[in-house]
Amino acid sequence: GYIRASKRVDPKEWFFDAHFYQDPVCPGSLGIESFLQMLRFFMIRRYDIKPGTCTAAMPAGQSHEWVYRGQIIPANKKVVIHAHIRSAEESEGTYRVTADGALLVDGICIYEMKNFSYEMGKNTADLPLTPSEEKEEPSAP
Repeated sequence: GYIRASKRVDPKEWFFDAHFYQDPVCPGSLGIESFLQMLRFFMIRRYDIKPGTCTAAMPAGQSHEWVYRGQIIPANKKVVIHAHIRSAEESEGTYRVTADGALLVDGICIYEMKNFSYEMGKNTADLPLTPSEEKEEPSAP
């Protein structure tokens, strides 16, 4: 599947004055967050999840890649985000989507995201743990 979202750049947004001293740019993490929110919206619509009923997170231990080659500045006009859904799965009340994507500003690709996964489950206890996060049961004396 394919999903797309867009947003007009507002030069008065809070982060332009707050991120770097005398260097008004949008934090790169907000570009990634917007990509993840788009994946979350896709999952809510695809699986008919009621907002607020599931916890969402990037799965632990899942490798991904983010290539960053530009900035969003107050003079820019429009941000467009694209995602190509590689897989969408549901298992025992946990939903996962994996996608590749791109973020463009005024038609120029400035971020490329590869192999990003996002999960939603009934609560954080429903999301699988990585081996390093698994809790050991205390042994009997």
